[in-house]
Formats: sequence, structure tokens, C-alpha cells
Amino acid sequence: MAKTSKATKKFNKKHLKKTLEKRNKAKEYKRRIGNKKALREEKAKNRANGRSAKDGEVFDDMDLEKYFEKKVEVPSVKTKKGSKLGKKSKEEEKSKGEESELEIESESDSKAGSDAESESGAEMEMDKQDLEDLKKEDPEFYKYLKDNDKDLLDFNPVNPMDMVSSDEDDEDKEEAEREKKDKDKEKTQLEVEVTIEMVKSWEKNMMQEKPSIKGIKQAAMAFKAAVNSETDREYRYKVSSGPVFNLLMMVVLKKLPLAIERLSPYKKDARGSRKLGSTSKKLNGRICTIVKLHSTSLLELLDGISKTEMAILVLQSTQELFPYIMSWRKILKILINSVVQVWASSGDFETQVAAFAFLNNVSHEYPKAVLEISLRSMYSGFVKNCRRTNVHTIPSINFQKNSMAELYGEDESLGYRVGFENIRQLAIHLRESVNNPTKESYKAVYNWQVCNALDFWSRMLCLRCNPEAELKSSVKKGRKSGTESPLRQLIYPLVQVTIGTIRLVPSAQFFPLRFYLVRSLIRLSQATGMFIPLFPLISEILTSSVFTKKPRASSLAAVDFDSCIKVNKAYIGTRVYQSGVCDEFIELCAEFFALYCKSIAFPELITPPVIYLRRFRKRKGGNLKFSKQLGTLIDKLNANAKYIESRRATVQYGPSNTQEVSKFLQDVEWEKTPLGAYVKTQREVKEAKMKILRDSLEKEEEEERKREQEKGEGEEEREGDEDASEDDEDGNEDVDMDSDEE
Repeated sequence: MAKTSKATKKFNKKHLKKTLEKRNKAKEYKRRIGNKKALREEKAKNRANGRSAKDGEVFDDMDLEKYFEKKVEVPSVKTKKGSKLGKKSKEEEKSKGEESELEIESESDSKAGSDAESESGAEMEMDKQDLEDLKKEDPEFYKYLKDNDKDLLDFNPVNPMDMVSSDEDDEDKEEAEREKKDKDKEKTQLEVEVTIEMVKSWEKNMMQEKPSIKGIKQAAMAFKAAVNSETDREYRYKVSSGPVFNLLMMVVLKKLPLAIERLSPYKKDARGSRKLGSTSKKLNGRICTIVKLHSTSLLELLDGISKTEMAILVLQSTQELFPYIMSWRKILKILINSVVQVWASSGDFETQVAAFAFLNNVSHEYPKAVLEISLRSMYSGFVKNCRRTNVHTIPSINFQKNSMAELYGEDESLGYRVGFENIRQLAIHLRESVNNPTKESYKAVYNWQVCNALDFWSRMLCLRCNPEAELKSSVKKGRKSGTESPLRQLIYPLVQVTIGTIRLVPSAQFFPLRFYLVRSLIRLSQATGMFIPLFPLISEILTSSVFTKKPRASSLAAVDFDSCIKVNKAYIGTRVYQSGVCDEFIELCAEFFALYCKSIAFPELITPPVIYLRRFRKRKGGNLKFSKQLGTLIDKLNANAKYIESRRATVQYGPSNTQEVSKFLQDVEWEKTPLGAYVKTQREVKEAKMKILRDSLEKEEEEERKREQEKGEGEEEREGDEDASEDDEDGNEDVDMDSDEE
């Protein structure tokens, strides 16, 4: 005999009685209105007997198939005839109902649930159809039922299996809750609380000459649980004590790499790169499993690191394990990206230095596997994090530029490929802005990300394409002496993109951006010896509204052109902005011409600019202060030209002798020339101003910190006063209660 299902037992216990009552109601309803199906069959039979002759005529006129395709309308039947047939069907239905009721009671428990589910849908449709037919054919009887037995017409059969399923859902929820409680109980039973004794035992094991792999794995698992203690993930070990956590961190980060090195020692090749030695496959596989487990913990730790000491410790431990991590390319990329994120986003300078030291060491040790990943990831991280550039973040951003440029000397061919791709991307952005001159397209170019990117590439080329660096690189790579670096080919496209960016929007509002990029090009020209015609870019500002219109007085603060690329519209047309632009013009002109203050062609170089500046100085209604500054600059240029003419009057070679021309005034320092001495003085004055500005900023930061500290102390005092007042209220309530009891 088949076993009765759980659902069937529930149905028999809770729903069988209600189901039988519903069915009896339905049968009573059918006995009242009659069997409509039998009535329809009887009507069709009578109609067929009465119209046989006409049917023959129909078949004579058309084919049999067309006849059956034709729509046949059934004539309505009179009520009296239908009532007689209904009376007969009542008796038949009554007998059938009694038999079916007996069958239901005698059926096995297993059939009861299935019958209820299959019959419910059919009965529902039949009842609805019968009610509609009754309403049309016998409206008087329908009205009588509506007035005297409204519940019968509102009959809405319910599927008993729906009730069963709802009860099953409730029971399933209860079972799920019980299982969850059991799992939580098992979890608490399986979790092992890490103690100081356990950590010391793991440390002792790691210090042995042949440490146990099992002990190392246990320490790594406990370390992972400690790192992920704030997550909902389940681990075998649990670290809830602060001293245990600190001790575990120090032991695992310092001793675990040494223990793994004892089990699987590495060797160093001629370049100093660490290569893993030959160990048994079984031992090597178990060590790799531990290293993979531990590397994921290090990644978690790097993502949320904030303290400098901890960052340095984690990076040192990771570097010691790096030969073992090289086996997993995916983990290697994630690790490099995590360290780059620390290098790019950390606000602490020492943490940035530690992160770069790690990237520099592993890139030099494994250039084929790591260098390209580092270069691309560092540039991407730098561009993302230099969006906000101000006085406070400029030192950190400049460190990122200079440190990133160091890595491009390891493989200059790879550096050229990476640099060309990124400079090309900047050129594409510029071309889209030129072809589609809209406000949004200008924003895609005129932002700190593009400006810092262009400045970085100029710094990198300055570092790698100067004559001294090229000579060292050629000796190191075994090239001919005097061979140019492959990176020098990037100078021309970079200069073109930078000049195009400067001239994209020639508005006075973006003069700070122009000055910023001109400085970048001056630096590039000085380091590489490449001539870049910058005076036209500088002199264009003299035709702007800043100089053609009379300025108005204002109380706005002076503009810091080193830390901004755009000024507010309120500055346009003001005297303070005009004064700042004049100072920048004089400084940039002097810096540009100072690049060639020892050049044998200096007198010819300055002739057109001097004529242009004299004409501008003679115009009426100009700024008197700026006119004096221009006069001083022109005098220094002419004095330097006379100095060069006097020195070249004694040479015995012509312009075609490029080798001798390059040696002209080679032994003379540039500061000894008239223009060089002037530029040196200007730099000292500017440095003094910048020092005053930095001191004032530091003072403001210190005052801000003090205010925040005082604010925090005040909040703590208020919280303490509130707690004390609450305690007093509680004490008063206790006294009142005692007095009531007395």
C-alpha cells in the first residue's frame, strides 16, 4: 500500500469537511436550475428531427465540407419545455450526487487531494456559464434566487489545494527558521576564538628551521578572519580581542614570508630577480595554496589601509612574497592596482613613497611581467585622482608625476608605446572639441585632468630626453654614444596637442590654463634643447580685453595662477586680475628668452619681439606699472644681446659649423649673463611670495584643526552634561519611589 503524502493528510484533517460542504451546495444549485448540457442536447435532437427535409435541400445546394464550415445558429427553446427537462435532470443529478458523495467518503486519502485540485477549475467555469444562461432564459427564476438566496448566486468555489499550499508555505518558513538557528548554533560551536597563546605557538612554529605547513595555514586562516572581521562571511577562526589582533598582524606580516621562504627557498639570477627553486610538487602545491589564501587577505588589508606604519609593513610583507604571487596573473594585476590606488589617493606623503618604492622595486625586478601593468595602472590612477587640484593637493600630484616618470626609463620602447597611446587619446579629445565646438566638448578638454596629463608627459620627456639621461641610457642599453632616446619622438605630438589646447578657447577667463601649459612647454624646451616658438602664445594676451579696456577697482583677492586654470567671471575687467596677468606675462617672457641667453643667435631671436613690445608700450591709456615692467624687460633683452654680440665678435667660425656653435659660451653660467641675473632675481622674489602664501595656508590649516578639536571637545562635554542630568533625574525618581513606598 502506497504511503499517504503529507499534503493529503493535511487536506483530510483541515479541509475535507469544508470541501464536501461546498460540493453539496453546488449540487443543490444544480438541482434547482437543471442540467443545461442535457437540455441543449435534447433541443438539438428535436431540431434535427423536425428539419430533415430542409437539411437535404442544403446538402443539394453545397458540398458537405462547406456545410460544416457554415455557421449554424441554434434557435431558442421555450421555457416550459426546458422546465420539464430540468425536472428530469434534477432527479438524475440527485441520484448521481448521492453516489459521488459516497465515493468521496470511501476513497483513499491519496486520491482526495488530487480530485479536489482537478475538479475545482472545471466546476468554477460550469457554474459561471449556468448562471449566465439562467439569467437570459429565465429572468423571473433568477430574480427569485437573487431575492431569496443571494449566497447561492455569489457562490465562488475555492481550490482546496491553495489552502494546503499556504499551510505548506508557513511550515516551510518554520523549518527554514529552525535550520537557520541550527546553523548559527553550529557556527558558534565551530568558531575557534584566537588567543595570545595560539598566536605565540604559530610564531614559534614559523621561527623553526622547517616549520609545519599546517601551523602556517592555521595562522593564515586566522589572519584572513581578522582582516574580514567586519564582514558577514563565516570563518573557522574568530578574533575579538584588540591585543590578539595586533599581535597576529605583526606575527603574520613579519614571520610568515620568512617561514614560506624556508620551506620553498628562491634563488637570485644575474639581474637580481628572485626565482623559485625546485621543490617537491606536493610541497610546492600546498605552499601555493597558502600564498593564494594569504594574498587575498593582503588585498583586503590594502583596500582599507589608513595608517602609514601599517601600510609600510603590509607592502614590505607583500614584496617578500612577490615571487610566489607571480604564479597567479589575475591576483598579480589586482595587487598592482591596489598598490597604485594607495600611491594615487593617499593623503600621507610617506605612504605614497612606500607605495612607489614597492612598484619601483617589483617593476625593476620583473620588468616583463609587471612593468607594463604598473605603467598603465599608474597613469590611469593618476588621471582619476588629479581631478581635484588645489594648493593643498599640488605637492602630492607633483610627486606622482615625478615618481611615475622614473619608471619610463626601465624600458623606453614600452614607454614610447604607452606614451603614444595616451597622447593620441588626448589628441582625439582635442579634435572632437575643435570639430564640435560646444560647451560640453570644451569641458572635456579644459579641466585639470587634461592639464595634469599634458604636464606629466612634458616632465617625463624632460627627465628621459635630456642629453645626460640619453647618454646614460645608451651606455646601459649598449647603444652608440649620442643615440637619441625612442621617447624623443613623442616631443612633437605632445607640443602640437599642448598648443592646440592653449588656443582652443582664447578667452581671458582661461588665461591661467594658458600660463600653466606655457610653463610646461618652457620646461620641456629647456631640458630637451628643442626650440618651441612660445612668444606668440604669450603675446596674444596683450590683444585681449584685459589690456584693451580700462580696469575697474574691486575688493577680490589676488589670483593664484599656479593652482587654478580658470577664474571666476567676476575677475574679468578688474584691476587685481589685470595686475596678476601683467606679472605672469613679464615672468613667462623672461623665462622663455632666458633659455637662449647664451645662444650665439640671441640678438636675432629677440629683434621681432622687442619691436612688438616697444610699440605696445607706446600706446596711450596703458597701465603705468606694466609699462615700467615692460621697459625693464626690454632693457635686459637689449643688454643681453649686446653681451652676446661682444663675445661672438671674436669667434673664427660661421653658422654652418654646428659643433663649434654648440660650444659657444659653454663655460659661462647662465646666471652671469645680464638676462640670467634678472631672471634669477625675479625667481627669488616669487619664491619669497610663495613662502608667505604657504605660511599663511599652514596657519589657516592649523587654526582649522584647532577649531575642529575645540568643537569635538565641546560636543563631548555637552554629552557628558546630558548624561549627568539623566543620572540626576533617575536618582530623583528613585527617591520619589522610595518615599511613596514609605
